[in-house]
Amino acid sequence: MAQPTEQTDAMRTIEMSWGELAYHDSGHLLPPLIFLHGTGCDASDWIPVIAGLPHHQRFIALDFRGHGQSSVPTQPFELTDLADDVLNLTANLRLQELGIVGHSLGGMVAMAAAQHSSRVTKLVLLEGWTSLAAAGSSFNPGRFYGALSQEAIDQIQRKAHATRNCFQTEIWNHFWESVVEFDAYTYLQQADIPIWEVFGGMGRNDLTQKKLRIPPNPNIQWVWLPHAGHYLPHECPAEVAKVINNLNWAGLTQFRQ
Repeated sequence: MAQPTEQTDAMRTIEMSWGELAYHDSGHLLPPLIFLHGTGCDASDWIPVIAGLPHHQRFIALDFRGHGQSSVPTQPFELTDLADDVLNLTANLRLQELGIVGHSLGGMVAMAAAQHSSRVTKLVLLEGWTSLAAAGSSFNPGRFYGALSQEAIDQIQRKAHATRNCFQTEIWNHFWESVVEFDAYTYLQQADIPIWEVFGGMGRNDLTQKKLRIPPNPNIQWVWLPHAGHYLPHECPAEVAKVINNLNWAGLTQFRQ
């Protein structure tokens, strides 16, 4: 695999079998947090969250295939291939230990990566669905964009639409089928690393927690962010950063539901 190359806009690229993967690495020596964005988003959406982290915290934020500054693949791929991209990047950077913060699709990819690598020692899942079926029925309607302004919603939708249009239809459909089929319930049952399940509290009802299909596991802790919907990095970046900063990365921190 080729060595990473420097870019003038602070993003680097690394050559993969399908094209170039773009990422930013703050380059500090501490074990890093890797940030994985949601569908139609990119590494830049993490900037407000990262701004709230300690300056000494090393972070890596990447663009999935066909998102942001990464190449658009011309061959079929699946969700597990995105997890392989993450693990290939971390292997190239010679990372022995890392935590992953994933939003939505990024959370699903994070679980797939952790399932296949002992280098992943902690997960923070920001509405990182156990399965899409759980995502669709767990909350009352109308909470998806939370209290974001119409301008912010339009920006998210434009970026998502532009990203989707980069892909050949059959390639995108093949990928999305793998997302629909993804189910991490068994992994979460057996996970032996600290996992924080973070959700927005808007639209929550008496059945929400059950329908989210997160199994009982002493390694899993719940965090609810009130007055927020699905787009936590956009809606409440300071609160997300606070959650990350308050975690005991040497072990589990207890959160009350």
